[in-house]
Amino acid sequence: MNQLIFNQASIFHLQQLEVQYRRRKGVRHRLSDESSRLELINQSASSPDKIIQKYFRRFAHELEPELIQELISRGIVKPDHMI
Repeated sequence: MNQLIFNQASIFHLQQLEVQYRRRKGVRHRLSDESSRLELINQSASSPDKIIQKYFRRFAHELEPELIQELISRGIVKPDHMI
């Protein structure tokens, strides 16, 4: 499986998302680890928490369309979470 490559803006928002997720859920995700990073994306995409959703949408807004499709095709996020 090829590693996903994020742009600078999406990395910044992913870092912000991780901080908020850790504060609200008490779970730390290592952004340097691919599986931990994808787990954070998966869990935050389906989180009912409004703050986490706000930070997830900021992250998702910065993704390239090809990367969004790759996340969907790998089953990491559902298409309706990327709206």
